[in-house]
Amino acid sequence: MAKSLLDTDLYTKVVTVINDNLYDMGMSIDTKRTEGSYIYIQCDEDRLETQETLEMEIEKVSGLRCSRRYVKSKSSTDLTQVEGFSDKVNIVFKNTKGGMQETTLNSTITELFPAIAFETGINTNLDPAVFYNQLVEANNQNLGAYKNKSAYDAGKPFLDKAPTSSKFEEKTTNAQAITEWLIGENKRKTIGKVVWGYRNNLKPDGVAPNHKGDIFVVYSSSEGGEILGISLKAGGAKTAEPQFNSYVRPIFTSFGMLSDYAKLEKESYKTFYKGIPGITPENTYGKQQMTKVIGAFEKKNIEQYEKLYDAQLEFVREYICDMMNKNPAKAKNWLLREVAAEQEDVPLIVLKAAGKTTKIIDDENVIKDCVQTSKKTNGIKAYPSKTSKQNWHIDLTCRTHTTTLNFSIRTNKTGISHKLGQYINLAVKFNGIAKR
Repeated sequence: MAKSLLDTDLYTKVVTVINDNLYDMGMSIDTKRTEGSYIYIQCDEDRLETQETLEMEIEKVSGLRCSRRYVKSKSSTDLTQVEGFSDKVNIVFKNTKGGMQETTLNSTITELFPAIAFETGINTNLDPAVFYNQLVEANNQNLGAYKNKSAYDAGKPFLDKAPTSSKFEEKTTNAQAITEWLIGENKRKTIGKVVWGYRNNLKPDGVAPNHKGDIFVVYSSSEGGEILGISLKAGGAKTAEPQFNSYVRPIFTSFGMLSDYAKLEKESYKTFYKGIPGITPENTYGKQQMTKVIGAFEKKNIEQYEKLYDAQLEFVREYICDMMNKNPAKAKNWLLREVAAEQEDVPLIVLKAAGKTTKIIDDENVIKDCVQTSKKTNGIKAYPSKTSKQNWHIDLTCRTHTTTLNFSIRTNKTGISHKLGQYINLAVKFNGIAKR
C-alpha cells in the first residue's frame, strides 16, 4: 500500500495550490483517490496544457520542484511528480470526458503514421482510409518506430482512435506527405529507422529530453548512425504555425530571474488590478478568488477591462524586450536552448506539411548561426512592433547583416482566465524570421 501523505507539509502545500486554481484551470480533484502518494485531477480542457500550467503554479512555492515520469498503470501520458520536504507526491491528469484531446490525436497522426508507414513500406498514394487500414495491420511492438514496449502501448490507443478525429483525412494526407519526404531522404542518406518521440522518455537514446523533435531519423550504421530530429508542423499552404510556444514565467526561469518575475507581479497588481472594485488583496494575485472578481469586472465593465488588458500587455511586452537588451548573453542562450532547441549532436529541422506537399522551415538553424556569429556587444536588440499590440522582434546583427526574429505575446486562455485573468504569465510564441 502506498505511503499516506495526507498529513505531510508537501501534500498540504500541493493541494492548496490545486484548490486555488481549480476554477481557473477548469479542473477538479478526485478526493476518493488521494489517500496515498497519488492525486488525480480531472481536466475539462487539454490535460497537457493544464499540467504545464499547474506545474508552474506549484513551482512558485519555495522548496517544491516538478518533474515528469511515466507510470503505465496510472495514465497513458506522463504524470507530474512533485518533490519537497523529503517527500514525493504524484499528480495524474485525466480528461473529464474520458476521451483523448483531438489536438493531441491530430499531432499523433502526423507523427506516428509516417514512422510506421516508412518502415513497413506502405504506399503513400493510397486513399487515406486505405492507408490507415494498412497502418493498423502493419502495426506491432517490434517496429523501429517504437523505442520500447512502453512506446507501443502509448501509440496504439492513438492509432485505434485516429478515425474519430474531425480532421482525420487532412492529417492522414499530411502524414502521407511526410512519409514521402522520409523516402526521399532515405535515397540521399540511408535511414536505419524513424523513431516516434511522443514523450521525453520515448526519444532515442542520446537525445535530450527537451529536444523539440517529434520524430527522429536514425541513419544506418553504415552512414555513421547519426540522429536527426524533425519537428513536424501541419497546416494550410499559407498558414504560419508558431515554431516555439512558451509563457512569460519560463523565460524568467531560463534567465535565472524568478525574483524579478515576483517583483513584476507586485508591480502588475498595483498598476492594473488594485483599482478594480472589490479586488482581493495582493497575496491573492493569480489565485482563484482574485480571478473570480476579475471575471465579474469584465462582464460589467468590458471597455475598462479591455483598456487594462491592453495596458498590461504593453507593460509586459516592454519589460521582456528591456530584459533581453540588458542581458544579451542570457538572451542568446535562451534563443539557442529554448527557441532553437540546440543540441549539438542531434540537429533539428522543421518540416511543414500542407496537403501532400512538404517544405523545410530553416529558421532554427538560422537562429543558431546568427547567435553564434553575432557581435559580442550590441549584437542583439529586442523591441516592440509599431504596428501590432502583441508582436515584438529581436534583431541579431550577424556577419554583414541583421536578421529579425518575429515573436508575439498574448493571452491564450479562455473564460475568466483569459486576458487580465491570465495575469502577466501570457503566452509567448516565435513566429519565424522576417522575410526580406
